[in-house]
Amino acid sequence: MTVQTLVNKTQNTILSAAFIISASSGIGALLGVIKNRLLAHHFGVSKELAIFYTSDYIPGLLYSVLIVGAVSTVFIPIFTSLLKIDKNTAYKTASSIINSVLILFLCLGSVIIVFSPQIFNLISLNKFTETDASLGSNLMRIMTVSQMLLVAGSLTTSILQSYKYFLIPALAPIVYNIGMIMGIIVLSPVFGIYGPAVGVLFGAAMHFIIQIPILKNTGFIYLLDIDIKDSNFNKMMSLIPSRIGSVLIANLIQTINNSLAIFISSASVITLKFANQLQGFPVALFGFSIASASLPTLSSEGENKDLSSFKKTLITSFHQMMFLVMPLSMILFILRVPVVRLVYGVSNFPWEATLETASVLSIFSFSIFAQSANYLLTRSFYALKDTKTPLILSIATSALNIAISLLLIKVFKFGIWSVAFSYSVTSILDTVILLYLLGTKTGGIETSNIFNPFAKISISTLLMGLTLYIPIKLLDQVIFDTTRTINLLILTSIAGICGVITYLLFTKIFKVEEIELLYKILRKLKITKDSAGTEISPVTETPAE
Repeated sequence: MTVQTLVNKTQNTILSAAFIISASSGIGALLGVIKNRLLAHHFGVSKELAIFYTSDYIPGLLYSVLIVGAVSTVFIPIFTSLLKIDKNTAYKTASSIINSVLILFLCLGSVIIVFSPQIFNLISLNKFTETDASLGSNLMRIMTVSQMLLVAGSLTTSILQSYKYFLIPALAPIVYNIGMIMGIIVLSPVFGIYGPAVGVLFGAAMHFIIQIPILKNTGFIYLLDIDIKDSNFNKMMSLIPSRIGSVLIANLIQTINNSLAIFISSASVITLKFANQLQGFPVALFGFSIASASLPTLSSEGENKDLSSFKKTLITSFHQMMFLVMPLSMILFILRVPVVRLVYGVSNFPWEATLETASVLSIFSFSIFAQSANYLLTRSFYALKDTKTPLILSIATSALNIAISLLLIKVFKFGIWSVAFSYSVTSILDTVILLYLLGTKTGGIETSNIFNPFAKISISTLLMGLTLYIPIKLLDQVIFDTTRTINLLILTSIAGICGVITYLLFTKIFKVEEIELLYKILRKLKITKDSAGTEISPVTETPAE
């Protein structure tokens, strides 16, 4: 298969799409780790790095609200259905929503640029000096311009995914991360903390540019127009406010958590950010990827009166997600200190910061399964054209999250781990209630179909945890001097391999059906040819693939 053929190939099953998104997410997560290690190397737990992370929250919030909220989960289902009926109508509706989002982002982005000093002081609780606040304000302006470019790239991504092109959109975030890494390496020695900010700007531009050639291949026609009388446009716009509300609340929680971290100490901002980066690896790798790949199929099946296929896709995707996510969460929990040391163990990152980051990571790890499942469950509601239910529940659990955090920090004077604790508790609660409400909405989901396989996966994960814990304790005390990085890497690898083998063994013993997913992925990598020379996949499409 040539490179051109690979680039132009569509992914027509959930499995193939999820595989590409997972692979790119894995690479993106690895680049994210490299990025943060470089930041730790150059800036340590300094005030400058805390300012950098703080300045990125509001521009990132604006991007998430408009793109994650207004496009990815609302745009794709409707645009996909319109393409089946009439392409010209689909192009017209898509152009209207794209132009609306761009105009709104330009207006709000301009407000952020003008009032960045006041905004930065607000979210930092006036904890920084006037000089530091000025730095944060300038960084926020650069980040805002970067997000404007990222919006254009993300809108393109949504169009390409609607056409079932996942490869190039999956590569775009990788290019984005490379841009920031280059900014840290090349520019930081000269321009300090401005280096990574400029790197983000470059990466955002490349995120958009790399997708333009494949966009032309789709035949998509962009119209410089907003037709407010278009019924499809109005239908899409009616779904957006609730979705925006959900994303806004989720991102406000992150902003509030960052502000609470500043209240504890500037170093806590970095601790929370680094721990969140590590725990987000399995969520992005399998939670987000499987949920994103499932959305087009769930949207199509959600239009049928008989939702049996919809529920089958949902349940199978859920179990496949849990099968892959839960062992990674156990690895992060048991090997939290070695993982943090390997990732951030540079001279500027002290041992106390390592222990605190590991502590926060361990608490986050308990809710990784719920955070991942939440992506799938909320998208299932969106596929059914219901954006209000997740919003209402998100408001309730977010309020509880803030209340618990304030209680633990302000009243009991606990450390930064309490932010992770409240987030984990409310994430699990949110997911359980979402699952119950989704079952009610779809006419009932057989409880045993959900929880019996989940219980088998959970037991296998716990047994895996024992296999991880025992060798790392014995080898650490008897054989390896883990003060040396190479020994620590060997020890972590041995423990990780033992754990994974144990997990696969027990899931096989318990007859967990999702273990077949591994073989499907391996078979998916093999390409055969039919008599006409056309490349085909030996894996046939099923609702859950």
